[in-house]
Amino acid sequence: MADARKELFAKLRKEKYTILVPDMCPIHFNIIAEGMRRRGYNMVIVTPHGREAKDDGLTAIQNDACYPVVIIAGAFIHELRSGNYDLDHTAVIISQTGGGCRASNYLALFRKAFAKEFPQVPVLSFNFSGLEKETSLPISLGSGLELYHGVLYGDFLTNLVNQARAYYPKEEVDAALEECLVYIKAKLGKASFYRRQKNYKFFLSRFAKLQPTGKRKPRVGVVGEIYVKYSPYANNELCEFLLRSDVEPVFPSLNEFVLYCLYNWLVDHDYYGRNKKSYPLLKLAYRYLLHITRSMNKALMRTAFLPYDDFEEVISCGKKVIDIGVKMGEGWLIPAEMVCFASNDVPNIVVVQPFGCLPNHIVGKGMVRPVKALCPNANIVPLDFDASSTSVNQENRLKLMLANLSR
Repeated sequence: MADARKELFAKLRKEKYTILVPDMCPIHFNIIAEGMRRRGYNMVIVTPHGREAKDDGLTAIQNDACYPVVIIAGAFIHELRSGNYDLDHTAVIISQTGGGCRASNYLALFRKAFAKEFPQVPVLSFNFSGLEKETSLPISLGSGLELYHGVLYGDFLTNLVNQARAYYPKEEVDAALEECLVYIKAKLGKASFYRRQKNYKFFLSRFAKLQPTGKRKPRVGVVGEIYVKYSPYANNELCEFLLRSDVEPVFPSLNEFVLYCLYNWLVDHDYYGRNKKSYPLLKLAYRYLLHITRSMNKALMRTAFLPYDDFEEVISCGKKVIDIGVKMGEGWLIPAEMVCFASNDVPNIVVVQPFGCLPNHIVGKGMVRPVKALCPNANIVPLDFDASSTSVNQENRLKLMLANLSR
């Protein structure tokens, strides 16, 4: 099995396969994909637009499957049909968390959807859970560290961009972002890529003229299922809609989800006695990543840019309304983020709910009442997303929430 995996990925590099990646976090994946190209994997981010990709997904995946799998499959199928690729040298890849979420089974659905039209296209996995042993991307310690720093830099830049966009023209912010991306991608493969504080200072120097000034606009937090929360295509350009509505959008960091997954392994040990041998190493890794995360927030001190919430505070907020043993899908993290937002001057909260995601509805929409009981100032709107619906329904519900902004 190990030999088959080694041969597969050697072939992908040697024959210069194009590997299609769904566009979940545009800034993060821009950095990460460049790093993977440097390592011999020609990764291309798929950025669909319009209805066609969603319609393609609906024809390939049963409509009662969860929303993310429908539109990711549709995006891949639409791209494979575009004629832009040699299908004999093209593959697709998605991440798997390995939890109870159906995302762990997406690969089987993709293979079934591709079987008739694209049987030659390999479906690959990116995971740390031991799934798909023959087709999972090999991650060494060095490449894992590089990937993680891509997440950190993506988070830092996304935070700056979302705050700057609320106060300055898009063109100016995009120019600053592009300069920062060119800067950090040029450092891939070099020791300077890991000099986080120096790189953060460069980002801040480029965004210095774009700092929020004067009275801050109302802030609207976004929580929910990870793909729909971050992907502009999946959430019908939710961030852009909020910016047009003259509010400041606030998204949790992607690193927060990484910490959530790692922390859950510690919870498994405390609750169920699992991970006994690896527990000391997992705990050390968690404390190290928490330290790195706090150093990111420290870099924003004495600037007008607000940092992400501290993850230990997020855990504390979650424990006020839900048991941390609830960890299917985004689990306790969604109500924890809602309470943390409402406790830190972000009382207006959008909960994105993909159709077909039962765990997310329970810990998202199902937790609104206890969150509001704890935080009476919270102004929360759950938004349902379905591949067969338009953005009008979501926008109408958002407008009702925005008409009653809490400040």
